[in-house]
Amino acid sequence: MSGSAQKWLNVLPNGSITCFQDFKNAFLRHFTSSRKYQKIDQYLFTLKQGFAKPLKSYIKRFNQVAQDVPSATSEILMNAFTHDLMEGEFFRVLIREPVKNFNEMLGKVANYINVEEAQAARRKEDKTTAPANAPANKSKRMPPQPLARPFPLSKDAQLGFPPGQC
Repeated sequence: MSGSAQKWLNVLPNGSITCFQDFKNAFLRHFTSSRKYQKIDQYLFTLKQGFAKPLKSYIKRFNQVAQDVPSATSEILMNAFTHDLMEGEFFRVLIREPVKNFNEMLGKVANYINVEEAQAARRKEDKTTAPANAPANKSKRMPPQPLARPFPLSKDAQLGFPPGQC
């Protein structure tokens, strides 16, 4: 033994272990919280995609949890995945075009992630490149424009009469 098990054994009171059954019970009582428990199917339904979170991060977390649930069937995986999926374009695609199994769904997920990433790259590119005819910095002030010349006054206006009365 080594590590925490050795430390535990060293602090046991003398005479507290009289047989293997005593040792086993004491060991299990002490280390039962360290045991890795197998997750059940219901745990998959606790995952949420989250508002405005990319599909790629959701499927990554979902697959990590799904690996810890060996009893999950393809049908359970599909139901849990769509249950926690944010409503949007991909959700509508899955409703319109149902898949037969989880592997087929993963194929659709991969295709949609490609579209999602291409759209994000395009938005990023649009933000970094300004149109050629737009000023580089919108906050710059335009130079003052010359004032327009007023129309010459009519003879009536020059004499002080209101316009259109003579």
